[in-house]
Amino acid sequence: MMNEEVFDQSRFVQAHAAMLELLDNDAAEGALNEALTTMHTSLQQQFAKEEQAMQAAQFGPLDTHKKDHDQALERLNARIAQWQETRDKKALLEYLEGPFSDWFVRHVNTRDFITAQRLSLGV
Repeated sequence: MMNEEVFDQSRFVQAHAAMLELLDNDAAEGALNEALTTMHTSLQQQFAKEEQAMQAAQFGPLDTHKKDHDQALERLNARIAQWQETRDKKALLEYLEGPFSDWFVRHVNTRDFITAQRLSLGV
């Protein structure tokens, strides 16, 4: 699998954008729940794909990269649980637009970028 495919986050980015759009448009809870599940699943699949590629390449910093994934999922899972309890659309939107988006951009531009480069060089 080529690094471009492994580190192609477009499915997740589309799911995230759809979720934000639904929240911006005050969508019904059912639509939000479905979009949140899609977004969460696509993120898990993306992380699994990256981790498999790093494992196959015996990538040294795999544990550190995976830890970043695990922590992001823990934070997202906590926000999903909060959403399920409170149904607070504003709080969910603020998290997904702010801290979560900030983390994702930072992760892609640093960890994923460096990892993709090193894997392509066989380092």
